[in-house]
Amino acid sequence: MTGLPTDLSKEANRLLDLGRTDDLAALVRDALKSGSAESIFLSSCYGSTGESEEDFNARSLSQSMLAAEMGYAPAQFRLGQYFLFGDFVEMDAGRAEQYFKSAAESGYPPAMYEYGLALRNGVPAGESCAEAMSWIARAAEAGDELAAEYMASMDD
Repeated sequence: MTGLPTDLSKEANRLLDLGRTDDLAALVRDALKSGSAESIFLSSCYGSTGESEEDFNARSLSQSMLAAEMGYAPAQFRLGQYFLFGDFVEMDAGRAEQYFKSAAESGYPPAMYEYGLALRNGVPAGESCAEAMSWIARAAEAGDELAAEYMASMDD
C-alpha cells in the first residue's frame, strides 16, 4: 500500500472539476468497499445528501484520523493542519509537527514544506536550520508551489 495519492484521487479530482458530483459520489462509494486509506480519506472530503454540517465535520475528522493511522500521507497532512490551527481539535503544534513529519517522510510535498517550516520556526525547538531548508527544498523540487516561492524569496 502506498501512502500517496493514486489514480483514484486523480479521477476524483477530475470528476469534481467537471462538476460530475453524482459520478464522484459513486466513485467514492465503490472505492470505499476496498477499505483503502485513500478511499476513506476521499470519503472524508465530501458530504452526503442530507448530512448536517456538524455530522459531516465529525465524520470527516474520524475518517481522516483512520486514514492517517493507516499511513495515508494526505490525511496525515490534513491532521497536521488541523492541529496547527486548532480546526476541529485542540491546537497542538507538537502533534501537528508529528503528522507533518510522517507525511513528509512518505514523500508528500505539501507536508515536506510544512515540516520544514515547523523545523525552521523552532517546532520542535533545537532542530537545525539546514535540515529545515533541506525539507523545504525537497518540497520545491517535488513541485510544491509554496515551497518554490519560499525558496525563491530566500534568493532575493
